[in-house]
Amino acid sequence: MQLHTVLTPEWIEWGKKKSEENPRLEGFVAGEGGYHPKVLLLGEAPGDKEVKLGHPFQGPSGKELDRWLASLGLTREDIYITGVVSARPFSIGKTGRKRDRRPNNTEVKQWAPMFDFEMTHFKDLLMIPMGNASLQRLLGNKAKIGDLHGQLIEQPIQYLDKSTDTFKLTDNIRKIFPLYHPSYSKRFKNMKTVVDQDSANLKKLLAQVLS
Repeated sequence: MQLHTVLTPEWIEWGKKKSEENPRLEGFVAGEGGYHPKVLLLGEAPGDKEVKLGHPFQGPSGKELDRWLASLGLTREDIYITGVVSARPFSIGKTGRKRDRRPNNTEVKQWAPMFDFEMTHFKDLLMIPMGNASLQRLLGNKAKIGDLHGQLIEQPIQYLDKSTDTFKLTDNIRKIFPLYHPSYSKRFKNMKTVVDQDSANLKKLLAQVLS
């Protein structure tokens, strides 16, 4: 399987340093995919498995992703996958062990320059945010996966304006198809029908977009 990252060595060093500067983050996992991806998958942040192995979506979540991609007629070489934060956000539980957590707004903003750099490489690809973290990074905090899942949205996305340190909208229109995380129906059995229907809608859309 031939996968690569669009991040330059300078960006990778930037990411590693950014992770080291935050005591509530650990590791670094670069986005990766095929050399000619057909779609762009956007997640939240790496977890324990991903940080240990150095690649996105590993372990049980990785197996679930691979099964889901196969159902769409895709492989990891057909996608590029990254997250809004490229280090593992964690909290310390009552037992003293680290637990994965969602990145907070400050962390999302701190990692915005790297995320924006990656997005500039895929201006024409269909974007598939999986869950609220990546959806809201693209469209703002008012966007909810429960409202927008399973439908094609065509509008500008957010980027961090360095001169004002605020999020603004791009000039170009992007195609966005929000989805619940592929493992969502495993945790919430009552959502399986909804998740399966969204995947069926995506498969139809891909047949149109990639034909």
